[in-house]
Amino acid sequence: MLGFVDVIVTVLEGERLQAVLDMFTCVCGASHMFTAVMVSREGQSIFNEIDSLLERLRNRLVASTMEEVWTLVEEDDSWAIEIPRGGGDVHKNTRFTMDCMLSMINAQTSTRHFAPSHNSENHIGGLIDGTIDYLNGLLFTKSESCSDQSLRYLFLLNNSYFVAHVVYESSGSFIPDVPWDLTLKLTPECTKYMDSYLNVSWGPVLSCIPKLRSPGLIHHLINTPSLAKFESAFHKTYQAQKFWKVPDPKLRDVLRRAITERVISGYRDYLEEHPELEKHVGRESSSPDGLEEMLGELFEG
Repeated sequence: MLGFVDVIVTVLEGERLQAVLDMFTCVCGASHMFTAVMVSREGQSIFNEIDSLLERLRNRLVASTMEEVWTLVEEDDSWAIEIPRGGGDVHKNTRFTMDCMLSMINAQTSTRHFAPSHNSENHIGGLIDGTIDYLNGLLFTKSESCSDQSLRYLFLLNNSYFVAHVVYESSGSFIPDVPWDLTLKLTPECTKYMDSYLNVSWGPVLSCIPKLRSPGLIHHLINTPSLAKFESAFHKTYQAQKFWKVPDPKLRDVLRRAITERVISGYRDYLEEHPELEKHVGRESSSPDGLEEMLGELFEG
């Protein structure tokens, strides 16, 4: 039996994981059948031997196939091309890997009807956890190929959020049950990537505005160039990122509001400190309301 599994695994491609999991379920069913037959006819010792063999069979079957899947995903040469082309969108390999994880969860649920051993269930659970950890680590490694750090962190935010959301949907326990229209609870990893994106991307824009008021004539000489510098940096960043993508509407809204809170609020405070600059921000393209409206168009792809 184990030799047969070795042959099967060598010819499997990543997309055939479902077929392997179906086989896994059948093997668990066979184990359950042997339980009923052997315990009543031949005794516990013979059953234990067969059940141990079947457990090794199903565990090797799934573990070996998942190793094939991980290799397939890791060696895919589309990462460096697709990250910038997709504008930070959720990568196809992220979706594929999470589909594999869901298939394992479904298989694990199905086999509970056959009362499999605790060790076998733990084995599948370990593979599920290992797949999530592996994918998160791989995403970080592959993101290093992106020369644009703003795009890199947006990519990490999108993909990490997608992973967390799929886990939440499959388990119901990853993200607290909160009203989505009021708040979006991010995992610590997602929060870290969002903060990194904001710092790298919009931090330089906000830094164009002086933090301290300068007195007298110097005050008037400094403010107008600073305002022009801020507007230029804002529009440059906006144009570069206008067609980047955040596919989840809730995450997109949270990110837009985070940018607005950091950049537009700072801009408004600056203008309140310097009312003499009002004549320079009369244009819609440079007013706080106008800039905030532009931010509402970001990340549609």
